Amino acid sequence: MSKSKAIENNGISNTNSPNCKYMAPRPEGVKPTCVVITYSVSKDIKTVREVLDERGASVHYIIDKDGTQKEYHNDLTDQAFYAGKSSWKGEVGVNKFGIGVMLINDAKSDFPEEQIGQLKEFLKDVTERYPNLDLKHDLVGLGEVTVNREGNAHIAPGSKFPWKELAEAGFGRYFETTQEQKSKLLLSLDSTGEKVNTLQENLKEYGYGVESTSTFDQFTQQAVRVFNDRYGTGLPNEEPPVSWTEAGQDVLSQLLGQTVLEQTENA
Repeated sequence: MSKSKAIENNGISNTNSPNCKYMAPRPEGVKPTCVVITYSVSKDIKTVREVLDERGASVHYIIDKDGTQKEYHNDLTDQAFYAGKSSWKGEVGVNKFGIGVMLINDAKSDFPEEQIGQLKEFLKDVTERYPNLDLKHDLVGLGEVTVNREGNAHIAPGSKFPWKELAEAGFGRYFETTQEQKSKLLLSLDSTGEKVNTLQENLKEYGYGVESTSTFDQFTQQAVRVFNDRYGTGLPNEEPPVSWTEAGQDVLSQLLGQTVLEQTENA
């Protein structure tokens, strides 16, 4: 696959964005520490740019369905406006330290091979330019960094995004679980008490912006949903996938490198 102009120019293309006013300099001394993936919902770049402009929003990069990559802001010096109220691993305001990448996708369709192939090339380029940015642990979806948002929460990049394929290429992590694990319910919307509190503490340790309330509150539901979407651990046929299963617990325990499963079951 040939690299895009953005890749050839070390991540800085000659494309000028019509919405450059919707950015700000990164805080002094702050370099990117995560890459945030989202989707457009709109069907093409022209419409996306119009929507971003209307909302006063922006991203660093857009990757079209055919693999064409456009850059709109310098990912070293500029913070783009895509995350809003957000956090990752306890750090608030992901715009300040994240690189925002939008894929053209209607939120319902599969992501084309050409598009994901270019995303892999881009992520490879990012790791070369930022050796301290660990994309095995700090490649996240927009929904994952906005779980603490009131109202309609982001779920991007959604259940169709091929996290497993990226993990196999060295970007992010993925763990297989069984249908039996997915069918075993551990916690649901009416759950309360120490088991929920333990789950919240562990989701927070993983990086999500949830607090320990001992109730399966709105933010916990949002966190569980995007976690299930990412790792394929939701209860079969549940939509949206907001219940916590043995599959989710098994994956979370591996992500944290501890016996979380025992902690939750014995709480």
